[in-house]
Amino acid sequence: MGTLLLEVAALGVAAALTSPGSVVTVIALLSMSLGIRRALAFIVGWLFAIAVIAVLVLVLQGQDFSSKHTPPSRAASWVEVVLGCLLLVVAARAYRRPHEQPKSQSQPKWLARLDRSHWTLEVVVGLVMLSYALTLTAAAEILKANVGPGDAAVAAFVFAATSIITIAAPLIIVARAPDRAASVLASWKDWVLVHSRSIVLIALMLIGAALIAKGAYDLAA
Repeated sequence: MGTLLLEVAALGVAAALTSPGSVVTVIALLSMSLGIRRALAFIVGWLFAIAVIAVLVLVLQGQDFSSKHTPPSRAASWVEVVLGCLLLVVAARAYRRPHEQPKSQSQPKWLARLDRSHWTLEVVVGLVMLSYALTLTAAAEILKANVGPGDAAVAAFVFAATSIITIAAPLIIVARAPDRAASVLASWKDWVLVHSRSIVLIALMLIGAALIAKGAYDLAA
């Protein structure tokens, strides 16, 4: 169980670090009317998507994942290999795409329109922006660990908690230091916009290679 928790925690941190767009979105939402509600709704949508996948994991636990040679276990390993390849393809496409230095004041037009919408719409935005590749990988790891429903729920909770460390941080800043929040979050946003490409590329390549290696090893074992 300890190994499983470390694995899902690492995947959760990876999901957090490879979602700079979500961090910028939360910071932008906090600057809008009803900003705290909008940011919380975004996080609720993110966690709701994880909860749905966690429920599917609990449903699938009736399958035989006790051995690496069973069809369900091999299917989970193939999921890891496919998702690893997908992450490498995304990283390669991002690397080949011409890169322009982002302007700190620029933000997507769709994000600007959210200020004119009801704050509950951000639940959908959070649901859509979840890193599904890494969430599905965490689900596969939980299934392959062949743990009980209680331990599986704990593992899903650990993944969910670690996956929101970057998107919850702006909310914590607003709550703890409201007077300095605007300047702090503006500097965070600028830093993320400047460095996000490098962070995401390195993280996606490392995670993708690790998933392929792990899935292939389990398939060959």
